[in-house]
Amino acid sequence: MIEKSEFGQLPNGQSVESYTMTNNNGMSIEILTLGAIIRSWKTSLHNPIDIVLGFDSVDDYLADQGYLGRTVGRYANRIEKGQFSLNGEAYQVSTNLQGNSLHGGADGFHNRIWQVSHIQDTPVPAIILEITSIDGDQGFSGTLKVAVEFTLDDQDCLTIEYRAKSDKDTVFNPTQHSYFNLAGHDSGPVIEHQITAFAGHYTPANKEAIPTGEIKPVKGSVFDLSQPTSFKTAIEDKNPEIMAASGLDHNWCIDGFENEQDKMLLAAVVADPHSGRKLITHTTMPGMQIYTGNFIGDSPKGKNRTTYGQYHGFCVESQFYPNSPNQPNFPSATLKANQEFVSKTSYQLLQ
Repeated sequence: MIEKSEFGQLPNGQSVESYTMTNNNGMSIEILTLGAIIRSWKTSLHNPIDIVLGFDSVDDYLADQGYLGRTVGRYANRIEKGQFSLNGEAYQVSTNLQGNSLHGGADGFHNRIWQVSHIQDTPVPAIILEITSIDGDQGFSGTLKVAVEFTLDDQDCLTIEYRAKSDKDTVFNPTQHSYFNLAGHDSGPVIEHQITAFAGHYTPANKEAIPTGEIKPVKGSVFDLSQPTSFKTAIEDKNPEIMAASGLDHNWCIDGFENEQDKMLLAAVVADPHSGRKLITHTTMPGMQIYTGNFIGDSPKGKNRTTYGQYHGFCVESQFYPNSPNQPNFPSATLKANQEFVSKTSYQLLQ
C-alpha cells in the first residue's frame, strides 16, 4: 500500500509531496519528493518505533546542514578542492565544505524536487523518483537523468536502485544519507550499537577527510570491525584519524567487489543490544562511508520537537570511494556517455 499526502511547500510555492509505503507486516517508510528523502521508517502499525532521524517541516529540512535522509548527488562524499580531470579536461565543481566539494556541491540533489514517475502497490510497494541535472550543473559535465526506486518487501527490506544516463562523459556517485537509530530516532546516542563491517581495507584520510590514496588493511587497527564492535569503542579510540573526525567518518572497501558487478555484497550489520534490532546492509557499490553523526546539531529540532545531538544516529552510505576522480587506483566513478549506470543497496531490518 502507498499513501500520498502534501508535506509542505518550498518558499517559491512548489509543493513537497509525501509517499508512505506499507508492507504486509505493517512496516512503513515515508519518502518525500524533496531530496528523495527518507523521512521516517516505522517498525510496525501497533508499536511504531521510527528508526530514522528527520524533521516535521520543509523549512527545517532546508535549514538542515547534515543531509538527514537525503538522496545525494551528483557526487556523494568529497572531491578535493572540487577539482578533477576527465578525458584530459580540467573541471572545477561547486565547493561547500573547507574548500572541497561535498555531496554534489552547494546545490546538489538533496534540496531539489524529484518527480514521481511510477507508483506500484503490488506485489510489493515501490516508488520511482526522477531528476534531471543539466550540463554544467554545479560544474559537472553532461545532462544527467537519474531515477531512484525505493521498494519495501515483506522481508522488511528496503531496496534502493539507482539508474542514470548522461549525454557526455561525467562522474557519478549517488548515495542515501539516512541517519539510523535502531532504538528510535528520539532515543539519544547510538554509541552502544554494535557494528560489524565486511571490509578488510579502508581508505586513510587527512584532517579534511580526503583520502590519501592508500588502500590500507584494517587488521590490527581501530578500523578492524570484522567482529561486533560498539560505536563507543571506536569513537573513543585515540587514533589520530578518529580524533580528527570526532568519531567514525571513513570509507571502508567492501570485500569481494568486482568492477561492474550486479551482485549485492554483504557490507555491514549494525545491532542495538537493547532493542534487539539489527540493520543489515548489502550493496553493489565498492565502498561504504560509516558515519557516527559526529556533527549532528540541536537545531533545527527533529520530529516531534526532538532535540538531536552528537552521535544520535549512524549512516552506512554505499558509494564509490571519496575523491575517486583524483585517485586512479580507486574503482572508477566515471560514467561514459550514453551508458547506463545501475547500482543497488538494501537495508533489511530484523527485529
